[in-house]
Amino acid sequence: MPKKISADKNIAIDYLNRDIENIKLELQLLNKVVKDGNGQPSLVQQVTALTINLNHLQHEMTVAIDDLKQTMCNHHKAATTNNRMNWQFKMGVIVAVISSISTLIMHFYK
Repeated sequence: MPKKISADKNIAIDYLNRDIENIKLELQLLNKVVKDGNGQPSLVQQVTALTINLNHLQHEMTVAIDDLKQTMCNHHKAATTNNRMNWQFKMGVIVAVISSISTLIMHFYK
């Protein structure tokens, strides 16, 4: 009996050794893909390129948003100024009409 248990242990150890070797090979291939690439740039290079592109896009978006804010602010100022001028014109017309009416009333009561 002890020999059979020992043989089973040896078979199990052989299976484990083969599994370990397979894992080592897979890790080496994965390491090669990550570091060196597999016909394409390595994953490290791809991540670096993507990071650079994202930073560039972020900068462009920030500039575009700032420009949009400035444009909207200028438009709001122009609209406010235009609205103020409209009210000033209306108030001037009202004052002129009231003055004309007052002048006519004063003229007829003299």
